Amino acid sequence: MIRAATVLASTVAAATLTVPVPALADPTPTPGMEVDDDSGRCTAGFAADDANGNHYLLTSGHCDAHDGSLWTYGDDIPLGYITASEREGDVRDAAIIKLNPEVGAPDGDLNGAYPVRDVLSAGQLQVGMPFCKTGAVSGETCGAITSIDGNVVETSVFSLEGDSGSPGFVKNPDGTVSAVGLLMSSPEGDDNTTYFALVAPLLNQWGLSIVG
Repeated sequence: MIRAATVLASTVAAATLTVPVPALADPTPTPGMEVDDDSGRCTAGFAADDANGNHYLLTSGHCDAHDGSLWTYGDDIPLGYITASEREGDVRDAAIIKLNPEVGAPDGDLNGAYPVRDVLSAGQLQVGMPFCKTGAVSGETCGAITSIDGNVVETSVFSLEGDSGSPGFVKNPDGTVSAVGLLMSSPEGDDNTTYFALVAPLLNQWGLSIVG
């Protein structure tokens, strides 16, 4: 009887050891996360969709090396390719990464925390208005709008290299945010001044809608 019990226990143990462990699902792409290609790293801006149901993440145009390289996130998880970008000096700097179908829909909430309620145009902004961004390197930092020049917003928001493409936004009392722009650059030696390209004209140009 003792031997039979031992054999039975061994069989149960062996069966337990052979049970497969389910693989962990890839994390959902989120605005504010780090995105990488062969040329370097940037930050994912707002999530957007087109009329055909394709999914995108916005980022800065100067992140595009124009080499057709694959963008990844997390532990080298394939994300997609830049399908449109532009950079016009200090007035325009944006790109869109079209997500591979297997990636699925991104989470539109900034860092998974702030739902996007709407998109603000230049006429809805004011100097002195509180303003924040969430970047892959420096995280969430806030300041205020210091000037508005055409489609470029200057802010007193802290940023670092690698934050390019960060979503810039205004917080609302209900816990949502209003999308404003994509982080472009900072003056040499001044990390506390940061410029953003307004996102509203870009959405209209590329036929996209922000994912809220």
